Amino acid sequence: MKNTFLTAVFATATLASCSTVSSIMQNTFPYTTNIVVTQASPANTTLSAVGAGTSINQLVGATSNVKDIRVASANMTVTAGGQSMGVFQSVKVYLSAGGSEVLVASRENIADNIGNTLSLDVNSNQVLDSVMKSGNAVQQRIVYVLKSSPATDLGIRTSMNFSSLPVTTN
Repeated sequence: MKNTFLTAVFATATLASCSTVSSIMQNTFPYTTNIVVTQASPANTTLSAVGAGTSINQLVGATSNVKDIRVASANMTVTAGGQSMGVFQSVKVYLSAGGSEVLVASRENIADNIGNTLSLDVNSNQVLDSVMKSGNAVQQRIVYVLKSSPATDLGIRTSMNFSSLPVTTN
């Protein structure tokens, strides 16, 4: 009975470890930032907001294990304020980590009836190793144009998923 219990504990620990390693090796990891679009922000004007996030080292602690980090998907969601993403005319998302900014996602000509969540067009050709592996806090800047001024402050969450390849040594 004791051997069965120890075997079960060992198997569970092994499977949990394999799951973590598999996640790191496949490297799809999330990145989320929150911003606020203030009430009465002017329409038809280019505006921006900045949110700080974390580097891959802070996210998974595995900078030496991954390479070719790219944005796999990105979306924006209204989390507070009661309006839809249709209040935006266009959105561009940039990332930086103490250096120059890199355009990672955008969306133009946003429909009025889009709802609370907007899927962004990602720049999946852009390799983000220098930004995500820098060890510095990753800063996200959102550049946007509103169709109309919001009636209340809007809480906006930007969620991105990144993909990468494992570093192999020969």
